[in-house]
Amino acid sequence: MKIGVSTSLFLDTDKTLSKALEILEEKVKYVELGCDGNLNIMLKENVEITQSYNLKYTLHCPISDLNLSSYRERIRKVSLDFIKDVLESATKVNAKLLVLHPGYCVFKYDYEKSLSSLIKSLKELNNIQEEFGVQITIENMPSYDMFMFRNPDKEIIENLDELKITFDIGHSFLNNNIQDFLKISDKIAHIHIHDNNGGFDEHLPIGKGKINFNNFNKDLKNINVIKMIELQNKSIGDLDLCINNLKNLLR
Repeated sequence: MKIGVSTSLFLDTDKTLSKALEILEEKVKYVELGCDGNLNIMLKENVEITQSYNLKYTLHCPISDLNLSSYRERIRKVSLDFIKDVLESATKVNAKLLVLHPGYCVFKYDYEKSLSSLIKSLKELNNIQEEFGVQITIENMPSYDMFMFRNPDKEIIENLDELKITFDIGHSFLNNNIQDFLKISDKIAHIHIHDNNGGFDEHLPIGKGKINFNNFNKDLKNINVIKMIELQNKSIGDLDLCINNLKNLLR
């Protein structure tokens, strides 16, 4: 049973990375390290801290500033260059998997150009993945119009090649397409677990939202990847509740 927890639980709190990892080491074997805020794994001192714990790591690229779907070529290229910097950090903490957001398009008129840019980025990411030896995954996004890859669009899926998907269940619930993603489970290399009430991306523990995980718990069992709990600004009690509920689902 591969269960992990993202450091997003402690994002923008007063917790240091060492304190966060100390807490998580008592609860799980896998931790997803972020590149934002107070726990930024791209800081040299934070890389060194990870080596003090008996944990296996995945990495989550920065949430802000990057846009792999930008049709402004310089911005797209800079985003790819920065991802290489993140992958350098991934190799230093021996992380075997990287989670990427696919980017965004603010205006509907620009969608086709943005989609073309994203596909171009996917092609280049395949080369980057081969260079660094870290599995790159693209995360499906919540139901806000500007985000790319809210649905398992054929154009994107067919251009993943050796890239895989981080299947975010909370995001998928907001788009009413959980079963659609489960149909392409062979593309899923990582899963983000959190709950919500169907209105916005709340990152609640399992059981505090409206997602009926029992409807697809057999599918979750059959996808042999890390199930990474991704809560935000929640209590340790919420984390414990989520871990216990997830273990019950996976039994």
